Amino acid sequence: MSTNITFRTQLIGGVSEFCQNSKIELLADNLHLVELVVLLSRYQEEGISLCPKVYLTNNMNNIISMLPEAERIKIGSSSANISGIKQALKKCAPLATSGWLVYIQGSSNGIEYGVFRGSSHPISVLIDVVLMDKNPVFPIVKAYQIADDCVEIRCNNGGHHYIFLNHRKDNSPPPLQFLDALVGAITEKTEDIEREPTISFVSRMLFEALRQSHGCIIAVTNRTKAPAFLSNDGVILEKPISFPDLVKSLKKDQIPPSELESKGYLLNGMLNSDGIILFNDSGQLLGYNCFVKLRQEHGIVGGARRRAFEALGMKIGKGLTAVFMQSQDGWSEFKGNENV
Repeated sequence: MSTNITFRTQLIGGVSEFCQNSKIELLADNLHLVELVVLLSRYQEEGISLCPKVYLTNNMNNIISMLPEAERIKIGSSSANISGIKQALKKCAPLATSGWLVYIQGSSNGIEYGVFRGSSHPISVLIDVVLMDKNPVFPIVKAYQIADDCVEIRCNNGGHHYIFLNHRKDNSPPPLQFLDALVGAITEKTEDIEREPTISFVSRMLFEALRQSHGCIIAVTNRTKAPAFLSNDGVILEKPISFPDLVKSLKKDQIPPSELESKGYLLNGMLNSDGIILFNDSGQLLGYNCFVKLRQEHGIVGGARRRAFEALGMKIGKGLTAVFMQSQDGWSEFKGNENV
């Protein structure tokens, strides 16, 4: 007689301690978290892939009290079981865009679910910096699909796991582990007074754009102009988009928030174009749709994006300070001065 082999048994055991330590009432039954993770790993509605960020809490009022300019919309309530979690996700996931997040407030008596958001100001502190503190006053758990078949679960008591529902090895790096390194390379020479708000905006902008991208390469130069090996075949902006300057102007009320946000929309479009996006290490966006010539003697094996990434890696210290690649399924690689 055949025997089924699934991830389920291992996953149940793997999250048991996390659920117990989280102090979230809904997770007293760890099957609730298992079901949420499996649902999020490849969540779709009407054939469209969705990646909602889901926050579990015992008391949503506590979360709202921590967030300046917070908004909260209750969508419904249900029983505190797997069916209730499925219902919450189905009703709320399509709404979780443009800064809106899903919440599930649970107890043994039932759950309330809906959406919420923090400040919509483009240089406000990232919401997870506020909520996912390692010295919590009250417990919060976040679950989020960061790539196909990979879900991050994080508790503000310090518990943190990446759950792979595919063939990847246990020691595989998480999909977007290099995002912080990329943002650091882009903002390395930003003036101290503008660095933190610029990092906050660029992190938010890139995170959202990369989740919608079907693969990309981002290069960083230490020059004010594009290196010749990229400028000859690409779109180089006549006037670079300087995010630190935009942040400075916004802080002085010289421009509206929408002017800074609109540049993020441009980046999103650039990430969905062919070729390489080029920043410099002063936070300026120099160009996009750039290409690098590949020589046969490089001996690089792989598809066009992989070969371009490896070729750019050879330019570290020779016009580039960092290069980042995201594959079509959301996994990333990074090369920079510190690891070459």
